[in-house]
Amino acid sequence: MKLNADQLERLALHSAFGLHLIAKWMATRTDIDPEIRDRLTTHLEAIDGVLVKNGHDWIQDEIEATEAALHT
Repeated sequence: MKLNADQLERLALHSAFGLHLIAKWMATRTDIDPEIRDRLTTHLEAIDGVLVKNGHDWIQDEIEATEAALHT
């Protein structure tokens, strides 16, 4: 399957937001392995950086709040 640039960007954004929703849910749970939480935080930080660099900074505060919640 070959996607054009617009489709690829939309797929990446939807995937990033989907992962963020899962991370947000995981941050509310106490039965998640701390290593998984740390690794997920690292991925969210990377996603946040790419989104901000590409003009999608409107979600930055929410992603950073999720990152912080994963560390509690």
